[in-house]
Amino acid sequence: MGNQFVEATERAVAKLVTDFQGNPSRFWNERDLHWSLFYYLKQDGVIQEAYVTQLIRAEFPTLKKFDNARGHYDFVILDPQSYRTEAVQRMKAQEPWEEYLKLIKVMIAVEIKLWLARLPGKRADWDIQKLTEQPNNVHNAYFLNFVQLNFTRPYAVTYYLELRDYLMRYKRRCPALKILCVPSEIGIQLDPSDNWLSTP
Repeated sequence: MGNQFVEATERAVAKLVTDFQGNPSRFWNERDLHWSLFYYLKQDGVIQEAYVTQLIRAEFPTLKKFDNARGHYDFVILDPQSYRTEAVQRMKAQEPWEEYLKLIKVMIAVEIKLWLARLPGKRADWDIQKLTEQPNNVHNAYFLNFVQLNFTRPYAVTYYLELRDYLMRYKRRCPALKILCVPSEIGIQLDPSDNWLSTP
């Protein structure tokens, strides 16, 4: 089941990349990317639930607390077996998260960044922390970066390359983290066939 979810997620991400590079101006903010990714996952049909939103959740809280407060993942797919346990099904929306989070497994967690301006790469640090630090129980973590700049200007190309290098340093430290860095202009990609960062 886990592999099916991973494959479905990566198919949905590939469609989102095609949309983004085909018409980047239609994505005004990160939420637009979230909705598109949800749509493609729902259309894929791999999640066999009457309501796929039972397993696909937005703003799902992290197990770990950061500075005495929980973070939230942009987007998760929950493990169906742990979700369907009697204890989890008894939980009510108004109850504290503490007990619930220890019982549920996050099959896939996704953080999405839309880079619309030249911002410091360290803006990504918090997202990477949520995806990689223990004891967060994430089996498959994705950090998706979409860079929407005016690439006719040299500074934009330089910024994209610097951001890519910055993310690559994280990829070397956290090889299991799947990191995407996709520019809105396909012609400036270092590898036109792939936006996923990989370590040599």
